[in-house]
Amino acid sequence: MKQSFFLREIAKFGAGLVTGDLLVGIWMLTSGLLPRIFFGVDFVPQFTELWLVFDVFLLFALINYAWHPKVMEPDVSSRVLFFIIGTITGIVALFHCFRLIFGWTIQIGAWTAPIWLSWIGVIVAVFISYASFHFASKKGHS
Repeated sequence: MKQSFFLREIAKFGAGLVTGDLLVGIWMLTSGLLPRIFFGVDFVPQFTELWLVFDVFLLFALINYAWHPKVMEPDVSSRVLFFIIGTITGIVALFHCFRLIFGWTIQIGAWTAPIWLSWIGVIVAVFISYASFHFASKKGHS
């Protein structure tokens, strides 16, 4: 029970961070500040739109883990969904690790992702994968 509480609290904290990131992205997109270069990342409207879509999906996942009451006692279909999400995010974490080890380049249109972005990708993907597998292993109502 303690581990589930800890995971849910981290998810709540993460949801707050992602909400702040989402608000910054909306502000940058609507304020006319783009394009800008920040920490080696060229923020153009197309990249910012992709960033906002990712943040929305990540926020929904974190909200589900943090505040959804069925997370503590998932039914069979929820456990299958947690397993699928855990597998996909685990694969994403592996690709980010491979990128860090082998120096792979990720390019979306004209934008090339900086290598430091994969460190964030590893941390977020590993957390979501771990939490998903943790909640998938919970026995609930069948």
